[in-house]
Amino acid sequence: METRHIELSYQPARFEQLSAEIRAVQRELAEIVEVAESEDGWISAKVDARGDLLELTLDPRIYRDPDSKALSRAIEQTYRAARAAADERAFTLTMRLRELPSVTPGN
Repeated sequence: METRHIELSYQPARFEQLSAEIRAVQRELAEIVEVAESEDGWISAKVDARGDLLELTLDPRIYRDPDSKALSRAIEQTYRAARAAADERAFTLTMRLRELPSVTPGN
């Protein structure tokens, strides 16, 4: 049976730097808030990085047209636009983690 030896070197400064970068990305992710408006500007949706709806604002003018299905679609589209913007920002932030130097043995 062949035995392999891997040389591990403990580099506390490197781990601390990586840890700080990861914490910074986590803080930035927690702060992501995106807002989208409907085409007519009567609906506004605010979401966080997880896609949770933080705020939904409906202008009173939406009640002029009693079409509840159209209103539902407009709210859904507005929410999805805000969610897509938040997803894009979160993706960009997390991609920064891929750029961090490796901490695997031998690197």
